[in-house]
Amino acid sequence: MPIHKSFTKKDLLEIVSTFDIPIEDPKSYNKINLGIELSNQLEIFELDYHHDFPDFYETIDLQRYLLNEKSNEKLNYKEKGDMIQKAKKIINYCRNGYMLSFTEYFSIDEIYEDGIIVANHCDIPTCRRAIDEFNKDPKVRNKLEKKISPKMKKILEQKKINKESLQPKMKVENKPVCIMFD
Repeated sequence: MPIHKSFTKKDLLEIVSTFDIPIEDPKSYNKINLGIELSNQLEIFELDYHHDFPDFYETIDLQRYLLNEKSNEKLNYKEKGDMIQKAKKIINYCRNGYMLSFTEYFSIDEIYEDGIIVANHCDIPTCRRAIDEFNKDPKVRNKLEKKISPKMKKILEQKKINKESLQPKMKVENKPVCIMFD
């Protein structure tokens, strides 16, 4: 089972360490040899569920994931900057009351096309914010779906849980209270 070339050595090392796959000194391997060793181990190794990778319940799930191209392929520095600029242009459009007059866009279709591109890279916080605000536009009938990697989904869920737990709460109980004076 060959591992798709879009996975980096860092990705493979993270999978090995997270699932405790028995590969001796995985950092000493180069990417190709690590991929070969990992695929050999996955043929005989039985995977346990881990909360960092919620989509993998069995070894076959991880094998299928590694066969296909990595979701939300990371962008290089220049591409990430360009993506953030597109997202900022969409945010500018949204914060100006969804009016084209104060933006660089000439039609809603141009914004929608940029939105489709930005929605594919929602691991970047600016892109997520842009798509959230763009979907609130009353002129847009087909809302855009944010593409977020499973790992980022898990991180965002944990942040939401942490945020909710830090909010002050008040508990009210309706029961009789007895006050005695001496």
